[in-house]
Amino acid sequence: MFGVNWSSHGRRRKTFGRVRVASQYSKSYEDIADDYYSVLGLFSDATPEQIKKAYYNCMKACHPDLSGNDPETTNFCMFINEVYAVLSDPVQRMIYDEIHGYSLTAINPFLEDSSPKDHVFVDEFSCIGCKNCKNVCPSVFTIEEDFGRARAYSQSGNPESVQDAVNSCPVDCIHWTSAAQLSLLEDEMRRVERVNVALMLSGMGSASMDVFRLASSRWEKRQNKVLGQAKVRMMKQKGSDKTQSYWSNLWGNPKDYENTEEEMKERARRAAAAARRWREYSRRGADKPPAFKLPEAVSNKEQ
Repeated sequence: MFGVNWSSHGRRRKTFGRVRVASQYSKSYEDIADDYYSVLGLFSDATPEQIKKAYYNCMKACHPDLSGNDPETTNFCMFINEVYAVLSDPVQRMIYDEIHGYSLTAINPFLEDSSPKDHVFVDEFSCIGCKNCKNVCPSVFTIEEDFGRARAYSQSGNPESVQDAVNSCPVDCIHWTSAAQLSLLEDEMRRVERVNVALMLSGMGSASMDVFRLASSRWEKRQNKVLGQAKVRMMKQKGSDKTQSYWSNLWGNPKDYENTEEEMKERARRAAAAARRWREYSRRGADKPPAFKLPEAVSNKEQ
């Protein structure tokens, strides 16, 4: 592996429709699941009990009597299991929230320099499909058939070979990133329209985007919203006998989940890998909820 140093109750969110690519950040944006919480129809301050209940409601769709062993439903349920594995684990959820800006103590990964940049990311808006990186380091890079662009499909290659690919790239489209940065970049890439590189070079594709700027901007917006919500809660609690913010108790007592530095690095790497898998789920439409209605999960009005 190329390590990472880690130096509202009772509300329901509108359950997302099919996660799909969007060429512009416009009204179609409303149909894209913003995060793991919205996949379950929740907000980022959901309690463990709310997360568990939402998960089981989603998993009812996986029952063979409803799905008939439909492959698309099976893929969806695999995706939901991954979401729940993160949100039900206090430490993994804490890391997820730190990376995505849902923690009050979070630092924008694009402005934080202490974490090692030991993951690689291909900026597909700069890639011209030259295949050089695949030829130099095939254990890490591949060329997608649908778009003719390079992708880093593995993070376990020889760092020297990866650096050779970086140095020899004619358009500088390969970047070293931290695990947290890679999580945000992969998350951003699942939202935007992708066209075949041949169409792009002929001038028929969409204009180039700065995916780093977009990912950083999204993080800042999330963090500002979280800080605003925390301020409102603090004002409501002012003068009461409550001495701790509800938000600070979402994960329980941090001392109960002490991990070694290496364990935290592994959890960060795991988060980056999960972000990449969601991008693949989204590309195949596997994160689309089943079309049929569930007898006990049609409405979200209980809370």
